[in-house]
Amino acid sequence: MAITLSKEQLIHEIALIHRRQKSTVFSPGIIGKILGNPQPWRSLKKDELMQVLEAWHNLLQSCPKTAHWETVERGDRQVSLLADGQPWVDYFGFPSLQSAEIFLDQVLPHCNWAIVRKSGKRVNASFECKVWGLTPDYFQAIGPQQLAVCTR
Repeated sequence: MAITLSKEQLIHEIALIHRRQKSTVFSPGIIGKILGNPQPWRSLKKDELMQVLEAWHNLLQSCPKTAHWETVERGDRQVSLLADGQPWVDYFGFPSLQSAEIFLDQVLPHCNWAIVRKSGKRVNASFECKVWGLTPDYFQAIGPQQLAVCTR
């Protein structure tokens, strides 16, 4: 990313990413993971905006470059995308925005990135939490019981 971008251009780029993902990609929790202090992205200074955008671009750059993608349904509310047999992103479905946000808060310490958005075609739910780089131990700990706890 060019250092010559203005703060307004950086804000515009973040807004474009949010539209493409149909979500708030830069939630206070993600900002906290990157900068150490959870806060709304609109309150960030120019150099902080650059840091969070760089982190997003690094995540995308780490996407496996392969033609061998596999979708693994682990239930009607849990789907994983594998690249060459390795997990890349997991989707968890929830009946409400509130339940998805509760799960987001729980999963953030155990992954590289996570967002909540209206569910697309992957899970049978109204909202989904899309999670990149979930640790294998935490992934194994997530079962129907934990997903159900978030829906109460």
